[in-house]
Amino acid sequence: MDRTATAGPAAIAPRWVVLTVTWANSLGSGLLWSGVPFVTELQYGFTKGENLLLALAESIIYVVVALGSGPVLRRFAGRGLTPRAALMTIFIVQLVASGVALTGMWGVVVASCVFSGVGATLWPIMESYVSSGQHGGNMRRSIGIFNVTWMSATGAALLLMAPVIAFGHASHTLLVLAPISLLSIFLLRWFPARPAAHPPEHAHTHIAPQYAYLLRATRFVIPTSYIFISVIGPVMPFILRDLAIADGMKTPIASVWMFARMLTVVILAQLTFWHGRWSTLAVGISLLAGGFACIVLATDVSMLLIGLTMFGAGHGILYYAGLYYAMAVGGADVDAGGRFEALIGVGYVIGPVAGMLAGGTQAQLVGATWAAALLGIAPAIMPWLAWRRRLRTEQRAHA
Repeated sequence: MDRTATAGPAAIAPRWVVLTVTWANSLGSGLLWSGVPFVTELQYGFTKGENLLLALAESIIYVVVALGSGPVLRRFAGRGLTPRAALMTIFIVQLVASGVALTGMWGVVVASCVFSGVGATLWPIMESYVSSGQHGGNMRRSIGIFNVTWMSATGAALLLMAPVIAFGHASHTLLVLAPISLLSIFLLRWFPARPAAHPPEHAHTHIAPQYAYLLRATRFVIPTSYIFISVIGPVMPFILRDLAIADGMKTPIASVWMFARMLTVVILAQLTFWHGRWSTLAVGISLLAGGFACIVLATDVSMLLIGLTMFGAGHGILYYAGLYYAMAVGGADVDAGGRFEALIGVGYVIGPVAGMLAGGTQAQLVGATWAAALLGIAPAIMPWLAWRRRLRTEQRAHA
């Protein structure tokens, strides 16, 4: 029996179901963006440039699919394709692709590209279920729990890879997508056909005036943050190799920044002082950029760990703030989540390009990535200036 039958087509999915599907599929996301570079380097001898090229291909697919997920769902909605039905299709495709990964090097490449497209469709839908029918404190708590859930899973993915890598079968880790897909298909019975919309009578109650300006700023800040991440993922195997880290310890060390990110979100979820503050974004950017430099230029493990911790904290701040403003202002719909995921994809595209254009030294890699990030983040100043002008106008009006 469909557990949602009595709740109507736009009921709110049980939290435990949404979080279980989120955690399971985030294992797959962790393998894609952070684990595959280890698979290709260790098992197939990919160079740093080849890893960056694969990341670029995955990223282009991610952007295109994320932008199209909302319009496609709307177009086929009249033919019975609800968000829940779309999730079913996604998990079936993911199940098939996990088997393709075992066919060799090109199988891993093809499966990685398929997983990228699948994720670009999956996460906008999941994010709309997370925040459906909620605002203010309830939305902040839901998004906080959602973030902690997927962030813990991406870190766990790298931890779980370690013993498989140590035994020389790195590509076998991608098989985990098969049971994940089957579990997700089973849990869809608890999902309503579509996410609940925000209640109209409360639609603007909790949206402070600066949120729209902060949202505009995060549309530049979020892609910029993923410029750094999209470079770190493909080059991390080589950073760890140069530091003479044993194969079995590479992915656990690489996961440090993911758990630092998760801890940051846990802390922010308990606090409210940061909410609506521009300085929050500035602190996040500083930690992210500084941590990136420490990671790439690390001469020993202690410097690497400090950099990974800074990096994770910075990204946790930016991601948590960015998703909240996107869903609070944009609403709990697939388009709002799709735009957010597309912004992430833009950063994933720019990062590998910057990495491939950089020279052969680590310092040049830092410089090229910082330059790309600076160009990406510069327009974020415009919403801040617009907000300052509005404040001055309001102050003069009340003087």
